[in-house]
This record gives sequence, structure tokens and C-alpha cells, in this order.
Amino acid sequence: MNLKQTIYMALAVAFLVIGVHQSIVAGVMESYWIFMLSVIFLMLFRMNRAKP
Repeated sequence: MNLKQTIYMALAVAFLVIGVHQSIVAGVMESYWIFMLSVIFLMLFRMNRAKP
């Protein structure tokens, strides 16, 4: 795992935790964009990992 992959995974997990917290506080519809950022960083992690 290189530095870029580590950053992508850390951001994905951080936004997931923030999204869960915000969905408890404000509701899922208000924190939907935070979950989408988490998914985007997870996809970037997977795409970066798939390259040889």
C-alpha cells in the first residue's frame, strides 16, 4: 500500500464516520453528500489498487 492508497482509505473511513455521526444528529438526507464522498474515495482507492 503506497501513500496515495493510504490517504484514499483514510479519507473514505473518516467521511464514513462523519456521515454516520451526521445522520444520527441531522438525518440521512442531510448527510447523504458525506456518504457519497466516502464512496468516491473508496472507488479511488479501488481504482488505484487495480493498476499494476
